[in-house]
Order: sequence, then C-alpha cells, then structure tokens
Amino acid sequence: MSRPFKFCPRCAKPLETVAYGGVQRQRCPDAACGFIHWNNPVPVVAAIIEHDGLVLLARNKLWPEKFFGLVTGFLEKDETPEAGVLREVQEEVGLEGEIAGFVGHYGFPQMNQLIIAFHVRATGPITLNDELAEYKLMAPEKVRPWPTGTGHAMRDWLAARGHHPEVRKISPLQDIFAFLPFGADIGTGGQPTAEQLSLVASEGYRTVVNLALADSPGALAGEAELVAGLGMQYVHIPVDFAAPRLEDLQEFFDAMAQLRGKVFVHCILNKRVSAFLFLYRVLKLGHPVAEAEMALHRIWTPDEAWQSFIDRALRK
Repeated sequence: MSRPFKFCPRCAKPLETVAYGGVQRQRCPDAACGFIHWNNPVPVVAAIIEHDGLVLLARNKLWPEKFFGLVTGFLEKDETPEAGVLREVQEEVGLEGEIAGFVGHYGFPQMNQLIIAFHVRATGPITLNDELAEYKLMAPEKVRPWPTGTGHAMRDWLAARGHHPEVRKISPLQDIFAFLPFGADIGTGGQPTAEQLSLVASEGYRTVVNLALADSPGALAGEAELVAGLGMQYVHIPVDFAAPRLEDLQEFFDAMAQLRGKVFVHCILNKRVSAFLFLYRVLKLGHPVAEAEMALHRIWTPDEAWQSFIDRALRK
C-alpha cells in the first residue's frame, strides 16, 4: 500500500478528496486533467510449501516470536503469478519448487492486497534470506491456520486434505480491536474492555499507555484505577485526534524511553497509536520508513491532517 498522494502525478495540482462511485477517492480538481487515484489492491503471491511431506512455515524478523506464516511476495513487472511464487520460494528459503496446484485468491483489505495462493512442492536444503528469522516444518494435520491474510489459504488447503483444525489465535489479546504486536515487548490496539485489560496483565505487560482523550467516544471509564488494580503502571498521554501535536509525540517518546518491560499502547481505534508507533520505530529505533509504513497501513491510511503531522515529525 502506497502513501496517500498529495499532488496529481500528471499536472502537480493539489488533489482533493471527493465521493466518487460511492467511495472517498483522491481526484485532480482540474477537469481537463481528470486524474483519479483508484488505489487498486496490490497482487501478492503466497506459497504453501510442501517439503518432503511437511509444511514449511517461516517467521519474518518483524513478526512476534511465536507467529509463523507463508512465504509471500509482490509480483514483478511482466511476471505471471506462477513464476512469481516460485521466485519468492527460491529467494526466501532457497528452494527450487514446482506448482502442485492453485489454492485460491483472498482479499486482504488491511493491506489493500489480493493474495494469490499456490501449493508448491519443493526439495533440497533450506536457506533463509535476511528477511526471515527462522522456519519450522510441520505435519499437515498439526498445522492450525491463523485468522487473517494467508491463514484463509492454509485453512482451505488443509480442508481439501480432510483436515479441519480449529483456527488458532495469534495471541490471547487478538480479540482486542485492531490488536497488533511489535515483537515480544510492545502490543498495540484499540480500546480494550475491562476483561481484556485483565488479559493484558496476564500476558505479562507491565505498563498501559493510553493515547485517547478521557472523553473520547468508547473510552473506558475508570481505566487508570482498573489498570493500577491489575498491578500495571498507567500512562495517559491524551492526543486530540483532530489536532495531533509534536509535543504529544515527544511526550510519548520520553515515556517509551523510560518504561521497562512489556508495554501495551492503545487509543480507541489504534489510529493514533499506529501513527505514533510508526514514528517511534523510524525516528527512535531506526527502522526503514517503508518497513514501518507497512504496519501503519495495516491499521489505516492516515488522512490529510495526520499525514501532514507525520511529515512534520519526519522533517523535524
């Protein structure tokens, strides 16, 4: 998913956001130009790799320690999906494969992607590229599909072989709205309920950071007392969603520098948090912008006000 356009790529005029075809789209105001940013989904290939009768699952270095998934990648220009998935298998795990069958295509709206999944049989020694941290080989009947993205392809592939395992949860905190972890020590999400905050504590988080206003719609009354009662530290940095400030961001940076142990950061819909975490990862942890932006766009595409705030922070 690309960063939202600000200017027309044809005539350089500032784009306007309008309702077009029942959807909010970016359009050039010059009728003679007529440019419309359609923001079409990006095709991604995914491989269910069968290696000597076992399923190969891999973990990207950016994923939580216990999360494994399929080998995936973007199609290149003039490349067929079949050629693309075999190239990704070779590049990511060093295996020469063959297409054993087409599994299906699956929408992944969080990333604005269309996943095209194949069953690939492969042999030989496994060699991970620098994007992957580790892999594991599992008997098909032991694999439990995950509830999003490529997990749907794995579910269907297993079902076609007579296996109907329960879909596994990525985390006990998965039911928190827009839950998204970053490694083992940072979890993010929308507003948790009182019961979900108890789960946050049981998962070993030591601090809860809340970026929502106390009177935001959906805010949990008495959250500070509830968090303290669960034995966790509570940090409240109220951020006005309509007018985020660089001072708020700096306060967040200062808090993150002082906190120790696992930290759960939330707002109402994980929009404030995803933007602050994007900037924290880029400006404080040194992550590449494109890499951090992928996680941001799993939650939302920032609107004009928030994109302007992000750009100001990156220039500072």
